[in-house]
Amino acid sequence: MNKKIGWKKWEKMGDPHLINRVQWGEEERKALTEVLRDDWFGYGKPNKNLEKEMSKFLEIPYVHLTNSGSAAIENALLALKHDGRWRIGDKIIHPVTTFATSISSAINLGIVPIFIETKPSTYVADSEQVSAAIERYPETRGMILPHLLGNVPDLEKILKILGKTRFLLEDCCDTLGSKYQNKCVGSYGDAAAYSFYASHHITSGGVGGAVATNNKKLSDTLKSLIFWGRDFRPADDEFLKRYTYETLGTDSQMTALQASFGLKQISKLPKFIEERKKQFNEMTELFTEYEVFHLPQTHPKADPSWFSYPLTIKESSSFDRSSFARYLTANKVEVRPLMCGNITKQKPFERAEWLSLNNGNFPVGDDIEKRSLFIPCWGMPENQKKDYYNILKKFLGEYKS
Repeated sequence: MNKKIGWKKWEKMGDPHLINRVQWGEEERKALTEVLRDDWFGYGKPNKNLEKEMSKFLEIPYVHLTNSGSAAIENALLALKHDGRWRIGDKIIHPVTTFATSISSAINLGIVPIFIETKPSTYVADSEQVSAAIERYPETRGMILPHLLGNVPDLEKILKILGKTRFLLEDCCDTLGSKYQNKCVGSYGDAAAYSFYASHHITSGGVGGAVATNNKKLSDTLKSLIFWGRDFRPADDEFLKRYTYETLGTDSQMTALQASFGLKQISKLPKFIEERKKQFNEMTELFTEYEVFHLPQTHPKADPSWFSYPLTIKESSSFDRSSFARYLTANKVEVRPLMCGNITKQKPFERAEWLSLNNGNFPVGDDIEKRSLFIPCWGMPENQKKDYYNILKKFLGEYKS
């Protein structure tokens, strides 16, 4: 047997520093082998156990696995529609700085987004903008709230603004383990979506997701939607039940192979989160020595589990984002733009219907698009962090005041 099975560790200078590394080993390999031995690859015991462990970790009673975070968002929206929370043509609030699929899912389903700004240096929704959106468009039916890159906005205030009649869908795809007032994010809204893509906190073998809710009725609708629309209610005729449908669902299931991998990953999640937080604090200490960045800001009631380290280069800095990104890339540090700084500038939104508060102007989003990026912060081994930090210091040393 190959004794080197498992994730390829960073070993020497010159190896790449990636946005994330999937940390896996013998436990995941054995779990996959057990599924192959059982010879059943659809929904099964590994799926049920991963849903149970997710529920326990999040302290949310109902969790359903999906084949992606995007599928989790789409099924959550469909479930809310099925339960009468919105109709085609209704308006919902969404930050303009975002990953694409949370808002593309909404638009594809017939929702009209009201785009708002994020709070500077947080990259998450500005509660004052939420309030302004409700005042301008009182008919608003809800909000999709991405906890971008692991950060958390003022949830308490946002919930108060939305009130009891408007829904809140939390996009927690970047945010597994982040907390607000000592509760996991995802537990505050009507539903929450999670991603197990390979670059995220944990993975179910490369792709996967989950949707969670505190609402039993919504949970039942979600289960039906994810499993082809099947009717899972008790029936007099069990023979006909298998092909009896309750909702207009599709197949959004996670396979048993994926779930078995994810189940071993979630047992390591507390350690992964601790390592991410440790590295985030170290990087903050490093960057504080220099006056060239706007460092990420957090709400005092939030405890983020960071996806990566976001930076915005100050206008007063003597270098720009491009030169910093080129330097990092040349030194094998993976670097990315900060998602879609202003997603309305992307081509699909030229023909999509959307609303705004300021005649389509988003100065904060435009600033993020021009001057922000994010870099690795996933809890690297100590020898790798040392090399990584030296690469950062070498560039920044030229600009120290």
